[in-house]
Amino acid sequence: MTATASYNDATYVLTVSADGLPSPVSYGTFPNQFNPNSVTQQDFDHDFLYRGGTFGISRTFDDNTWTQVGFIRSISLSLSDNALFGNNSSIRPGDNLMFVFSDGIKRKFLYTGTTFTSVANQCWLATDNRLDLIMSVQETSTGTYTYYDQRNGRLETPLGAIGIAANGVVLFNPSAGNGGNPPLGFSWNAHYDNSPVNFGGDQCGGHPEQTGQYHYHDGHFLDCWRENGAMGGYNDYYGSSQYNGDILRHPDGHSKIIGFAFDGFPVYGPFGYDAAWDNLSGTRPITSSYEVRDIEAPGRPEYGNTNQNPPAGSLMEDWQYVEGLGDLDVHNGRFCITPEYQNGTYAYFLTVDPDDVDHPTFPYMIGTSTRESIDVPINSGAKPVDTGTGGGGGGEAPVRPTLQFTLQPQNATVNAGQSVTFSAQAQLLPENGPIGYQWYRSTDGGFAFAAITGATDISYTTTALSYMTGYRYRCRIIGPLGVALNERATNSPLDSNVAVLTVAGSGGGGNLANRFDSTLSRYDSTSQRYDGT
Repeated sequence: MTATASYNDATYVLTVSADGLPSPVSYGTFPNQFNPNSVTQQDFDHDFLYRGGTFGISRTFDDNTWTQVGFIRSISLSLSDNALFGNNSSIRPGDNLMFVFSDGIKRKFLYTGTTFTSVANQCWLATDNRLDLIMSVQETSTGTYTYYDQRNGRLETPLGAIGIAANGVVLFNPSAGNGGNPPLGFSWNAHYDNSPVNFGGDQCGGHPEQTGQYHYHDGHFLDCWRENGAMGGYNDYYGSSQYNGDILRHPDGHSKIIGFAFDGFPVYGPFGYDAAWDNLSGTRPITSSYEVRDIEAPGRPEYGNTNQNPPAGSLMEDWQYVEGLGDLDVHNGRFCITPEYQNGTYAYFLTVDPDDVDHPTFPYMIGTSTRESIDVPINSGAKPVDTGTGGGGGGEAPVRPTLQFTLQPQNATVNAGQSVTFSAQAQLLPENGPIGYQWYRSTDGGFAFAAITGATDISYTTTALSYMTGYRYRCRIIGPLGVALNERATNSPLDSNVAVLTVAGSGGGGNLANRFDSTLSRYDSTSQRYDGT
């Protein structure tokens, strides 16, 4: 047994424990000529909010009713609602909004800003106080709704562990970061077939880091899982049913869950229903909406065949998202029904070449940003590298410092339109050093926090608007900066207390009704178990 999972239906927390070894699935030989690291056992233990069977954090505008006349389903907007729209606001042109209507319709709409549209499944800001959704069928009707936007998905997918597979191996971002000496300002695509740099990956699409932690970068591990039916014997979820001999697909052809992203959503293999909301529409490989740029990204060396001029696609920045190019959104997921979630869910899919399903395609598992904020395990869940003192002297390892807040952010009450500042200060003990600050904001009563772009000082100042009452702010600190991860403070990163913003005269608190118990889909209502016998 290498991986187990437990779910707390009171807190919606999924806890995963593993030893970090890819057993029972085989893997390559390490060290090898391209990778000097050995695979070692890791006591991986991480918990995160489970969101299977949901579409993310639910929201409504001030007036949560809609009226449809003809093909147009209109939603009234207040002044505070209108402030959510714009190029730098919570909802931006090009975003996808998921609406769940009281008449049973679930549908994604592409927001075009103030640009008129009459295209079905698009929406636009028709006036300052009305959002028009274009439906595919005309009727006259009214009702209520819940919607889901992308505001928590603005952050880039972090380097390192972004999820975990069912056999306990962590899933990594495809970016190699600064590894392999890429051109300045760029990052290697760690598992691109035509890359001039080889990171020593094995046939399962994995390799170990210097910590000894083995991880997957792409979907090649599915081939290893199928070999000798290893996963079928390891877990009843995979062994109890199959599609034409493929234990990683349900009898109707839809892929099974192969793991979970650390924002709580399931990760499926490459096959889904042809029509996202119709389980009778047949199955096929679900396609990515990323493609290689025709023209090099600014500052990139010309496409070529060398390290200095690497081939197109070998750098992360060579890829761009094109709305509607494939089935999946910028996060490499979609809203859909699946065999496990027949009322609907948001889910990621492994992406492959539809003409060669054994060939993974970018971004492989998760896109350049995630649907919700990723709950990243410290040091990707790997144990720190034992540096010792070197030289074979047998001395004790250096003492690692501790972070401590000397000033915590405080609750604040201001009038609408006024600026408000939250501050935090910290120190390192026993000897101070450089500390990094990052401010986070929660718009849903503290259910989820997202990093605020550019808010990296000891203070964060913003203009309070009426709809922001109930917003929560906290600061995350790391340190000391400029050292290896295993040399940072023992409690780095460290989060501050939460400060609550109250906007005088706004007439109520923030949206606190974002609970997963509004859905009938439950993790423990399905047959998948990581520790099946």
